Amino acid sequence: MHLKSLTLKGFKSFPDRTCLEFGPGVSVVVGPNGSGKSNITDAVLWALGEQSPLAIRGQSMQDVIFAGGHGVKGRSAAEVEVVIDNSDGRLDADFSEISISRHIDRSGEGVYRLNGARCRLVDVLEVLSDTGLGKEMHSVISQGRVESIVHSKPADRTALIEEAAGLTKHRKRRHRAQLKLARTQDNLDRALDVEREARSHLRPLKRQAEAAELHARLERQSLETSSTLIADQLRAVRKELTDAEGAAERARAARDRVDAELLGIARSREDAERRFAEHGRERERLSARSFAARSAVDRISLRLESAGGSAAALAGRIDRSQRALEALRAQAEPGGDLPGGRLAELERELEQLERERAARLDSELAGLESERAEAQRRAGELSSQADTTAAELEAVERDAAQARERRRAAHEQVEAAARARGAVAVRLEETRERTRLSREGEAADSVSTRLEVEPGYEAAVSAVLGGLLGARVVSSLSEGAAAVTAAGDEGGRALVRGAARPGERPESPPVPGAQRLLDRVRPAAELADVVTTLLGTVWLVERIEELPAGFAGIAVTREGVAYEGRLGEVRRLPLAAGGRDLAERNRLTELEAELGRAEAAVEGARASAQEIEVALRQAEERREA
Repeated sequence: MHLKSLTLKGFKSFPDRTCLEFGPGVSVVVGPNGSGKSNITDAVLWALGEQSPLAIRGQSMQDVIFAGGHGVKGRSAAEVEVVIDNSDGRLDADFSEISISRHIDRSGEGVYRLNGARCRLVDVLEVLSDTGLGKEMHSVISQGRVESIVHSKPADRTALIEEAAGLTKHRKRRHRAQLKLARTQDNLDRALDVEREARSHLRPLKRQAEAAELHARLERQSLETSSTLIADQLRAVRKELTDAEGAAERARAARDRVDAELLGIARSREDAERRFAEHGRERERLSARSFAARSAVDRISLRLESAGGSAAALAGRIDRSQRALEALRAQAEPGGDLPGGRLAELERELEQLERERAARLDSELAGLESERAEAQRRAGELSSQADTTAAELEAVERDAAQARERRRAAHEQVEAAARARGAVAVRLEETRERTRLSREGEAADSVSTRLEVEPGYEAAVSAVLGGLLGARVVSSLSEGAAAVTAAGDEGGRALVRGAARPGERPESPPVPGAQRLLDRVRPAAELADVVTTLLGTVWLVERIEELPAGFAGIAVTREGVAYEGRLGEVRRLPLAAGGRDLAERNRLTELEAELGRAEAAVEGARASAQEIEVALRQAEERREA
């Protein structure tokens, strides 16, 4: 075994890396005084663990670092490596070469390395203890050391001989063992003192422990009693809720029955209106026929009266003429005094009267015939007009019937839309109440209260963020500490704006079709940086089984199954309070939109019903016309 090489860098007079190779036998370093020959032995001593600056001709360990010279800058650290040839196996190691290096910088921090591995000084000393090498002077004899050995005291020579014989290692081990025993004895003494002190306080502590146990038992009993009362109240509330639901169901059933009865009444009313309309039409037809008959009777009565008057006047004239004729005839008889001319005149007058009566009768007969013909023609026209009017009336009746049917359907549509609107309004109020109750337990400035998530992605966001949905968002670290401290034993979380450093966002998705979960959320403006830090590296995938083997990011499905590649963790958490709040808010938005659509449907149905009512009135007016 021999020294194979020595490498110096920044040590004393060796500013640059210098390597000295040594072969078997004697190696000699020759140079003038002050050339740095002694620095080589100092380097060997320093590398082997020398701890005294005086032994290497310095005042402090930092003196071994090259301080600079003419045109050469000083160095910030010194390093020496000693390589020992162990081909003969003298050292108990599996290596043919043993490398021991030591490094120190200007701050005084030093490092030992054994075959490149960082180690302690004691490890270096243990390796060199059986070889006769070490930081003591028997293996490295520098200037003046021979004289000091010759004139040394017997105790010093004994120590030198014991080190050469390999006894120093065992002495140091014994010393370390004695120091450990002393420390153990000191610890034991302190433990006994603590035990005696604890025994003196044991009885008061026992009483305090019994009091604490009694307090815990009483508190536990109080909690059990409170939980029992709360359970009873909960059962009562549940019973009231069940009764209320039953009452609501009965009210809905009663409302349905009333709606059915109203529908039946509406249909009966429509049937009655239809029959009333038919009776009205029949009455109008009979009234028209009665009026026409009365008019004809009146006309005939007038004509009969006129003809009767004419006949009576003619009969009177004829009677007078006959009486005058009889008188004339009597006078014309023998012995009478009526002249023959007067008789002829009377007969001519009588004939004239007869002709006038016949002409008048013929004229009246012709007038009656003409009136009959005119009446027949008028009757034909009226019959044709009656047929046309009947057809128009039937069309109007059909339109009116269709309008009534449409009005009934429109009323049913209005009622159905109103019922749907009522159901949506009930669900909307229930959702608002649940949202209000869920928000009562959360801070007004938590993440969930200022984060909007697209419907269907609430479980994914809740699986990724978890309890962070309920964390408060603060502006400074002190504000966050105050918020968490104020939460007490219940605990709390806070996120400081601008404090987190977002990870690098990968550009390509891990699987085809993957999307960024960040694109599915809409945070408030003051929360944008926090949400970007939390969700900027999260991918939204269909199935986590399709992720590649080396995926180290975070991926989640819409159902809330998340995989964190950095930890190799697959999780599916129950929907946190913040996640339920997000889902309830989205449900609230959907119900509000559905309520708006129901309102629009009700208004549309009402408008349609009004249009049908107008059409029905127009049909009724046409029928009456």
